[in-house]
Amino acid sequence: MDATTGTNLPGVSVVVVGTTTGTTTDGQGQFTLRLDPGSYTLRVSFIGYQTETAPVQVTAGTTATVNISLKESLASLTEVVVVGSRSTQARTSTETVAPVDVIQSRDLQATGQVDLTQQINFVAPSFNSSRQTIADGTDHIDPATIRGLGPDQVLVLLNGKRRHNQALININGTIGRGSVGTDLNAIPATAIERIEVLRDGASSQYGSDAIAGVINLRLKERPGTTVNAQLGQQYAGDGRVAQVGVNHGFKIGNEGFLSLTGEFRRRGATNRVGDYTGPVYVNWNVGRNTGETDAAYVARRRTLYDQDQALIQQNNFDLSNNMQIGNSQVDNVGFFLNSRIPISAKAGFYASGGINYRKGKAAGFYRYPFQTSQVIAPLYPNGFLPNIESIINDQSLLVGVNGESNGWRWDISNVFGGNSFRFDVTNSNNASQFAQGASAQTSFYAGTLSFYQNAADASVAKDFGSQIGLKSFNVAVGATYRYDMYRIKAGEESSYRNFAPEANPSRIGGSQVFPGYQPANAINANRNVAGAYVDIETDINDNLLLNTAGRYENYSDFGGNFAGKLAARYKFSDAFSLRGTISNGFRAPSLHQRYFSAVSTVFVSTGQSVEPRQTGTFRNDSPIAQAFGVPSLTAERSVNYSVGITSRPVSNLSITVDAYQIDIRDRIIYSNQFSRGTSGAGLIVANILNGAGQQEVNSAQFFSNAVNTRTRGIDVVIATSPRLNQGSLDLTLAANFNETKLTGAIQRPTNLPNDATFGNFLFNRQDSARLTSAQPRSKLSLNVNYRLNKFGAVLRFTRFGEVVTLDPANALLDEVFSPKLVTDFNVSYRILPSINLTLGANNILDVYPDKLTKNLYPTPERFGAAVLDNSSFGRFIYSRAATQFGFNGGYYFLNVSASF
Repeated sequence: MDATTGTNLPGVSVVVVGTTTGTTTDGQGQFTLRLDPGSYTLRVSFIGYQTETAPVQVTAGTTATVNISLKESLASLTEVVVVGSRSTQARTSTETVAPVDVIQSRDLQATGQVDLTQQINFVAPSFNSSRQTIADGTDHIDPATIRGLGPDQVLVLLNGKRRHNQALININGTIGRGSVGTDLNAIPATAIERIEVLRDGASSQYGSDAIAGVINLRLKERPGTTVNAQLGQQYAGDGRVAQVGVNHGFKIGNEGFLSLTGEFRRRGATNRVGDYTGPVYVNWNVGRNTGETDAAYVARRRTLYDQDQALIQQNNFDLSNNMQIGNSQVDNVGFFLNSRIPISAKAGFYASGGINYRKGKAAGFYRYPFQTSQVIAPLYPNGFLPNIESIINDQSLLVGVNGESNGWRWDISNVFGGNSFRFDVTNSNNASQFAQGASAQTSFYAGTLSFYQNAADASVAKDFGSQIGLKSFNVAVGATYRYDMYRIKAGEESSYRNFAPEANPSRIGGSQVFPGYQPANAINANRNVAGAYVDIETDINDNLLLNTAGRYENYSDFGGNFAGKLAARYKFSDAFSLRGTISNGFRAPSLHQRYFSAVSTVFVSTGQSVEPRQTGTFRNDSPIAQAFGVPSLTAERSVNYSVGITSRPVSNLSITVDAYQIDIRDRIIYSNQFSRGTSGAGLIVANILNGAGQQEVNSAQFFSNAVNTRTRGIDVVIATSPRLNQGSLDLTLAANFNETKLTGAIQRPTNLPNDATFGNFLFNRQDSARLTSAQPRSKLSLNVNYRLNKFGAVLRFTRFGEVVTLDPANALLDEVFSPKLVTDFNVSYRILPSINLTLGANNILDVYPDKLTKNLYPTPERFGAAVLDNSSFGRFIYSRAATQFGFNGGYYFLNVSASF
């Protein structure tokens, strides 16, 4: 029955722990089980209520009666939260000083998504993540953000401990360009009990990276077995998904446990490519000759075009399917454990961690036969579509002991974790090996990125409230030590070398689609981070809650930083509370941003001779960066303000509204290329490079603290569970509205003139839009969850707001993509007491983003100013620079879950 109202609950699942025996309650909330004599434990669960267990003793020839009451779990707003507080006081998300979303495993499963990032994307409006395409390594790791900020401004915790970053740095034209996030998809969703999303700056509590907020993943602890399997595919017939996850929990003694999880997922590629209209065998999109009239120019282009079309027909070249624009193909295998073993009545040992192996395959741009500098014709007479095949390995292990002594709660732990990203290029060539003809190499090892982290921490906490006459006065202090390691391993020689003689400079060296890392790029960098913090939280009385925290951290590579926070909540009544926070935060530059480099060598004609030149990304501490006047990277610093109201006017309705402002200065960006030339800005760049003794360098780009931003927004969450005569209903309406603007001037390298040209080299209109408008400025979600006896249904509406892309230089190529409403629906039926079958569809109405409208691509008759093309000769139907929710269309699935 309902613990609050005393009403009977139909359709409640009752399972005998450790067996396959179970049932559901009838319309009067009653159930019957036939059991042999003995002692049993019943697990009782129902959507909208907290899961309970109850012991039962069965004696031969008798009937045992068990009365079980379930407490409401109002959509998640009455779940006790852990993140954001070190107090022992149990607080729900309506009672905390800062906004927290609590997402249960059942909520993740109900989305019908299989990747963890996409599951969170459809249950937490402040969170955004969409898959990228034609973006090198970023095709395989989804960037994830909170409140429209960067992937590296979100701190991820696993069981309350810092999670390591990914090895990959996003350097392509995607969300989070230049940033380093955390690979959430390396954690099996099957292993997760719940997720807490703290939507507030928390650097003073948890350290660097927590400018936008904190995501805390809690692993499963309960005994028993759960199995979840899904088969599905896109409406378009591709993107097939097969996944199975198994979790089994063992009880160790009275208080200990061991939870093991294994998960396998295969995700097929999707393709939403358009028809190609450009040159294939003959390049007809040529420039005008000096003095050539329009008519003569068009006639010459038309002649070349006709030659090309004849060869296309002769070779049966497929213009409609020569690229792959969509999700990459991914195989994902993971294993996780979570355990606690009592040492004594007041102390215990705990451990968690896992390994994850992911193999991906994504494509780049097609290399057409006319591109003779990139294609070895005898090897690929019709051109080729090169692939980037990734192998991502992720591992972590947390061990610790905690307990209580004389009222002091203490915790000592160490967590080691690492992530590596190996690049292999297939179906490609190194065009400078043209002399080898059809026997030239087609597959290349292009290098490996890796990042490892070891973090140790010790903390003690005690509540002095009773000693000083307060309801609570919790004091927590702690110290941390972290060791970070970043490595780049060079690829094989043929993946980066140009083998062409200087007499034939037109052949590009290195593996096409992704040139390998050179020995000059190889790095093995590390740093030490030491820190200490104080966190005080006190209930002055039943109405007033105060929290303050301070943390100092010192980095061996750039110095120290202090962050502080002051927060309060005043409860006027159950119907109204006011809360607010003010804090400063920081994000230390990652080792990736300090030491990443990727240099390729090309041959450049100087008029008198042909010389090798280097182009690419140079380390922030390199002589070239110093010659340009690029200062050493320093921390991004923020000031966060928030104010909100929480309300529970009646027992089954909760409301939270929180407004926020986040000012960030010295944001780290990844510049565009500064290229040498013979006049104007190019000549200035050439003089700087030559003066630094870098005559062989043709262009350079760097990481730099270049811009300041201000983000303002509001979060709203309304949840209710209205009373029904039959069944149960949960309704949740959640929304995020945010706006990011640039503030102040762009901080240009000191050795360059302060003019618009160099400003665009560093940070142009396109870069600005990527920070301010490439993610939805609003996101609204309405979730309806209904259950009656064995039947259940979930209906979810998610509205993704407008996104905008800007061209680097030409405003006529700017694009605006209107808001879209995505509808998900699934129905479930419990075919056996322990087995639930779900049939559903995500994006059931097959909604796509707006198509690109600037697609006036070149034709023989259209050239010069008449060309306005964002579609790359019609190949791109949808924008890859800004995506609200992806462009794969509808997806239907069959899901089977079981609990034993």
